[in-house]
Amino acid sequence: MSNLQPAKLKVLIADDEAPARSELRYLLEKTGKVTVVDEASTGREAIQLTLARQPEAIFLDIKMPEQDGFAVAETVLAQIEPPPLMVFATAYDSYALRAFDVNAVDYILKPFQEERVAQTVNRLLTLRRDLKQAELAINLQSFLERIKEEQEIARVPVETNGRILLLPVTDICFAYCRDKEVIINTRSDEYQVRSTLAELEERLGHRFVRVHKGYLVNIDHVAEVIPWFHGSYLVVIADEKHTEIPVSRRQAPTLREKLGLVL
Repeated sequence: MSNLQPAKLKVLIADDEAPARSELRYLLEKTGKVTVVDEASTGREAIQLTLARQPEAIFLDIKMPEQDGFAVAETVLAQIEPPPLMVFATAYDSYALRAFDVNAVDYILKPFQEERVAQTVNRLLTLRRDLKQAELAINLQSFLERIKEEQEIARVPVETNGRILLLPVTDICFAYCRDKEVIINTRSDEYQVRSTLAELEERLGHRFVRVHKGYLVNIDHVAEVIPWFHGSYLVVIADEKHTEIPVSRRQAPTLREKLGLVL
């Protein structure tokens, strides 16, 4: 009988909270079956490190800045064959529970429990041994498509002349903060909405990009991109006023990616 131990599972951790990353790393390495090859604090960094380090499994926090865990998973599925196994980590999220139900991925809840993390590691090792990555990738892709459809709303309630108008999302060109108000602009009109810009960003879906801390832009209504100072840009909106909106240097890579630009 062979006494050879299976190679340790190479894992990447992606979470925007450093304490959560440290705790998960500790619990994973405590199993003696895992090597944590790197850590990412944003969705974009998770994608870059996955491509560079080629982990066998990724522990993805669902809620991360720039790109959430679902968006990271979708990008990785499209770029790596076979893709790494994926585990969603969350304080509580019904999407993660449903993902596990369809056998597409595993999930762990925060705060992390040692026994649950160990169970997940054993499950990943079994899936690696049985070469289940391709089958799981198909299930996961289907799951992510359903999530995207369910997350994106069709209309947004806005206020106008003391009445509530249900505005089609496709009509929204951009939204911005004015004093303590959030204003939505279409091609010719503007409306106040009872929401923070962050809440609106989460509801509107993947066609909207937070190009600046005070602006949220529908990329389908971007008419022009103008290079600006120090790696930043201006976007020109296809509205009646040809509104120019600043793009922060930090958000410029996200905009380029969404628009498929090489600048």
